[in-house]
Amino acid sequence: MRNAALLMMFLPVLPAAAQEPQETRLVVTQGGQEVGREEFTVRASRARGLPGSTIIAAARYPATNPSTRLAATLERTPDSTLAKFQLDVESAGAVTVILAAGSGARLIVRTVARGSESGRELPGGPDVVLLDDGVFSLYMPVAQLATPGGRTLTGIFPRTGTRATFTARRDSGSAGGAGRVALSGDIMGTLVTDAQGRLERLELPAKSTIVTRAE
Repeated sequence: MRNAALLMMFLPVLPAAAQEPQETRLVVTQGGQEVGREEFTVRASRARGLPGSTIIAAARYPATNPSTRLAATLERTPDSTLAKFQLDVESAGAVTVILAAGSGARLIVRTVARGSESGRELPGGPDVVLLDDGVFSLYMPVAQLATPGGRTLTGIFPRTGTRATFTARRDSGSAGGAGRVALSGDIMGTLVTDAQGRLERLELPAKSTIVTRAE
């Protein structure tokens, strides 16, 4: 009964997040073929007006008559530390809710599905970023954390439990929010953001994935 009650608390979040006004649209291709679409918005604050930033995203695969829908909310503090993360995955008529929050050097992750609930504790900290193979706007904090000399980051994919260690190196000519970031290590590719720090293009050759801003 406790698990069912928790699930009912989180189930309404998916449509609510998906209805947020989306400022930016992305097209996701694999092997040259479009496989999905994503929309996201960025806010210069957190819930209840707290300082920091919030990314709210909604993705669907495929773009037409999707079989999988994802909704994500990522809140970070002014020093880029994780404050709150929620990922709702709707597939085959079932919804799974993944929650994560930082607590000092720890990261607490909970997964709630119909009839089940699980949790785990992982190493956290300012060099940890939460990522997903279907919500690519989550790569924007990587660009914010990147340095010209290269910064080593740990990417955690809460949906699969995968961990990746990689380096994010910002081009020295980048200015303001705009820039190009080279990714190397467990995650290899190129990340491009505009002057507002929003994702413009992401290339992940190992997965034959290219994400581009829709015109």
